[in-house]
Amino acid sequence: MDPEMTLPLSSKQAKTHEFVNSLSSVRSLAELLAENPGLDAGDRSRFIGMIRDETERLINLMAYLNLEFDATTS
Repeated sequence: MDPEMTLPLSSKQAKTHEFVNSLSSVRSLAELLAENPGLDAGDRSRFIGMIRDETERLINLMAYLNLEFDATTS
């Protein structure tokens, strides 16, 4: 195993990791919805809720990092 793989993430790497994970989740869920129009309403609702949760997580991370976001303009 590469010794560098066992080192803790730097603060910047951890923040980048959080953004990438949430964005990947949103993209995957959106693709799943787009590619499966026949999903039942319960599954669609659940996946949309997951997208909303990940979006909220990104907004909170941006606030934590003092990045401005105006939810009223989106």
